[in-house]
Amino acid sequence: MSMNYIYFDREARQAEESIPSMTYRTLLENLGRFTALGVIAPQNPATMLVAARLVDRARILRSGVTAAELRRALESYKSGPKPIYGVIKALEQALETASENEGQTAAHYAG
Repeated sequence: MSMNYIYFDREARQAEESIPSMTYRTLLENLGRFTALGVIAPQNPATMLVAARLVDRARILRSGVTAAELRRALESYKSGPKPIYGVIKALEQALETASENEGQTAAHYAG
């Protein structure tokens, strides 16, 4: 998947190309690295793809990532160098989705 950005760094180009095939968990684990490489950056189309995947309800639920793991990923990303606002908002929304799902699952088993 070729984006509209030109990278002079081979690692950044390879990182961007790997996004479509990444699992949700792997994407979470690489947010800081992608930001450091410039793959996640303001005005970069790859940033929009990452944000869309982070908030995708089906991906969140299929991944098995817990609300606690998303909270840690959010805090880690926010405290890293040059966090991108859109990614922070996407992580907050993903955390809300995971928390709602965990609450519904707990209510289902309690009832």
